[in-house]
Amino acid sequence: MGAELIASSPVFAEWMRRCAEALAPFVDWDLLEVVTEGRGLDRVDVVQPVTWAVMVSLAELWRSVGVVPDALA
Repeated sequence: MGAELIASSPVFAEWMRRCAEALAPFVDWDLLEVVTEGRGLDRVDVVQPVTWAVMVSLAELWRSVGVVPDALA
């Protein structure tokens, strides 16, 4: 889903890029590479930050079409 949204939604792609920049100083892998190629998703230290980035990016995508979430869980 994430790779498809990166390819098809400029809003989602932009927020994933922002999340990648925020994560970069703390991880030894690239968020966009992991999401588009699927490598590393078997590691908990990768999948948890990726899940966070997808949630943030989905919330911004929803916001861009008028759906405003009160919270992310």
